[in-house]
Amino acid sequence: MQVLNQRKKTKRISKSQLLLIGSFLVFIGVVCISWNHLKTLREQIFEDVRIQLLDGSIDTSDNKNDNVYTPDVENIDQNNQQTNPPSEKPKKKNYNYIGYLEISRIGLKRGFVDKNSKYNDVNYNIMIASNSNYPDEKNGNFILMGHSGDAYISYFANLYKLNMGNIAKVTYKGEVYKYKLVKIEEQPKTGMVAIHRDNYNTKALTLITCTKDNDTTQTIYIFELV
Repeated sequence: MQVLNQRKKTKRISKSQLLLIGSFLVFIGVVCISWNHLKTLREQIFEDVRIQLLDGSIDTSDNKNDNVYTPDVENIDQNNQQTNPPSEKPKKKNYNYIGYLEISRIGLKRGFVDKNSKYNDVNYNIMIASNSNYPDEKNGNFILMGHSGDAYISYFANLYKLNMGNIAKVTYKGEVYKYKLVKIEEQPKTGMVAIHRDNYNTKALTLITCTKDNDTTQTIYIFELV
């Protein structure tokens, strides 16, 4: 009888241990699934605050094409968030925006820093290309790059949902520049893209990111000032 009672007790202990281990594994799973979502929410809160503070290689024979170096534009997911990280990562995100991009069609509203800032990097923000013009320059091309994918830093993840004629707005130095999407192109990933503008007599906005569901190409979205 004593042996039987001991076996029952051991069995009860084993079930309790299994239940405890199972509950712990479920908890870990929920945390892992929720982590990226929580980081996205946190980043959006900081983003809203920064914007509110701001407001109160492909060669071509046509030498008018803008050849843009794109070393860090990747399609990344939450398990691979630091593809091509900056060589020296600042320890603290301490910066101010000089403007922001807004595309209501896909719910995008994201600020950008000065192109000479160490935070002008796709692993922190949408990135201004080094040879980009600012929006207030005559007939210039304001060129922005960003990650796609499902990581919290994939600010250009939904560009693929855009259609011709969709509107993008850039707020810079207190002025709002309104652009209309006029061209979408895909080019191979070589570290360079050639931006083929049809009209050099107006200002342009160009957005560059990895092509959705294609690891070998990048997509270029060209807008013209309305």
